[in-house]
Amino acid sequence: MVNGIVLPIKKVFALVDSKISVEIKDEGKKLQGRLVAVDEYLNIHMEETIEFVDNQRGRSLGVVVIRGNNILTIAPVI
Repeated sequence: MVNGIVLPIKKVFALVDSKISVEIKDEGKKLQGRLVAVDEYLNIHMEETIEFVDNQRGRSLGVVVIRGNNILTIAPVI
């Protein structure tokens, strides 16, 4: 933490073992699942993942790994 600023990577690390929603660049897809692990490049490992296309529930994907540079947003699911 620098001058009261919390870095985004620390926020994502705090979400490990919780349910998150990830929006993928250029595809209009969102993936929702439990965040298992994340690294310094924001590559993420998710379990119990479900795909959403145009806000419609799609396939159950199970375990996925997403490369950090393909991620548009990461948000906790409330």
